[in-house]
Amino acid sequence: MSATPKDLRALTSKAEEMGASKASTILASSVIMDPRVELKCRIPLCPNYGRSLTCPPNVIGPERFALALGRYSHAVLVQKRYDQKEMMAMLATTPYQELESSPEYLGRMRGMFKDFAAIMSGLEGEAMRMGYRFAAALVGGPCCQCDECASPGQKCRHPFQARPSMEAMGIDVIATAASAQMAIEYPARDYATLTGLLLVE
Repeated sequence: MSATPKDLRALTSKAEEMGASKASTILASSVIMDPRVELKCRIPLCPNYGRSLTCPPNVIGPERFALALGRYSHAVLVQKRYDQKEMMAMLATTPYQELESSPEYLGRMRGMFKDFAAIMSGLEGEAMRMGYRFAAALVGGPCCQCDECASPGQKCRHPFQARPSMEAMGIDVIATAASAQMAIEYPARDYATLTGLLLVE
């Protein structure tokens, strides 16, 4: 069933109650697809490529996702800002390649992505309780539910928390957010803005 304005307003309010900084209803047709986004999973090769069950090539590609997206009428775009001033201060003295492999950096990033995934999976559950059986939540960036993802062919350990990457599906997250007046600073400086998409139908 198509989402009602009342239910969409309730979902945006729920997202903010759950900790989102901002949430807005958008038309599903305004989600911007671009094949170059998935290309960036491969060039340079993302460390999650082929290792994460929620990243390429273990998820449906942009062409199949675009077909599914075309069957939705509305979506809720969700954002949460995370303070990363300490990380930026560390970059002043530590090369990024060294910083990104440090336990402190990995722990902070993992915590941030897990927190945001909980908001999106919770919002998906709320939409399903409203009767939207095709509600589906996606997140920007990698899944961080586990220190190491289950190997392809094995079962996901957290299927109700893990969510596919918007980028893996070919969504231009920055352009989609900008078109909804929810611009993302790129590259991120003092704050990291994580973005998610709840498809509602």
